[in-house]
Amino acid sequence: MLRFATLLAVLSSAGCHALLGIDDFSTADASIDVPVVDMLVVDGQVCFGALTRVCVASPPVGTIIIAGSLDTDGDPRCEVHNQTGGPDLCVIAGGQISIENTVVTGSRPLVFIGSGGITVNGTITVSSPRLGPLGAAATGTACVASQAGTTNNDGGGGAGGSFGTLGGVGGAGANGGGGGVVAPIVNLAVIRGGCAGGGGAPGNGLSGGLAGKSGGAIALLGGSQISIISAGAIYASGGGAGPGSLQGSGGGGGGGGSGGLVVLDAPSIQILGAVVAHGGGGGGGGQASDGQPGGDGATTLSAVAGAGGASESPTHGGNGGRGTSSIDASQAGSPPAPGANGGGGGGGGGAGIVWMHGTLAGGTKISPAPQVH
Repeated sequence: MLRFATLLAVLSSAGCHALLGIDDFSTADASIDVPVVDMLVVDGQVCFGALTRVCVASPPVGTIIIAGSLDTDGDPRCEVHNQTGGPDLCVIAGGQISIENTVVTGSRPLVFIGSGGITVNGTITVSSPRLGPLGAAATGTACVASQAGTTNNDGGGGAGGSFGTLGGVGGAGANGGGGGVVAPIVNLAVIRGGCAGGGGAPGNGLSGGLAGKSGGAIALLGGSQISIISAGAIYASGGGAGPGSLQGSGGGGGGGGSGGLVVLDAPSIQILGAVVAHGGGGGGGGQASDGQPGGDGATTLSAVAGAGGASESPTHGGNGGRGTSSIDASQAGSPPAPGANGGGGGGGGGAGIVWMHGTLAGGTKISPAPQVH
């Protein structure tokens, strides 16, 4: 097998800066087994990735095993790379990368480079559950501030976060509180996390539901292949939102967080497990006591949307909207029933993005459907 170092030597001696992987690399000796690789040699550096180009000094070598917890702000294996127009990246590079059960947090997106390949054997998550930490590069702040509900005696629900698809609008509160306005879909140009939902308006007290947090961002860049075994999974789902609560009256529910970003970039991509980036559910509206919180986007299953939270009661508040999955669009939060009081429900969060570059095999548990480039 011709190794990456030998390939680089051939390219350098020919003075060629070329992308490998578009056409099969061939030699005069047909008996040499040459792997199809996907890398760009630029100014003496080896670069990977089609969404955001990530360059290292030489082809990475060695085997790296990822397991447990990983903080992209402090893990010693992270090499910090600047990303034009986006957040700095935590890059972990090796010849082969093996991923076991791992929870990833921190402000930077996580990027794996496996010059030979990457195998996902367990579950790795950059999701942001309502009662857990933010996933890597996730946010608790809406991308567009107008997503929050407004108050006029009773509060409106917040809109769900939009990222790969639109979130749901917030439900109006009784007596004139406005539901949150949905932000547009993000034009993805860098590796980044999704968008949080909008907060529920407080009504007559301090009772607006907290916004659902967005899913985070993770990218796998394989020189030859990415393999997700049947027991393996990648999750980048958004969190469920908080309800209108008992601290006041008439509080609107928060909007669910959108899913985040999963990038899969290699000549060969085999997915027997799951890749999921769902939106969280909106919180239910309250009146004199709590509604119910919205459910988190899926972190254990591939086709389950984050459930909307119920209102305090049928006569007090509106229900939160469902989040997004591969089979369910986001749902708007509802206003209170006619003649009822209370805050509106929050809208469900939109889907994240599964961004894919390469030839896919398998892939029956990818949600939302991948954007192939």
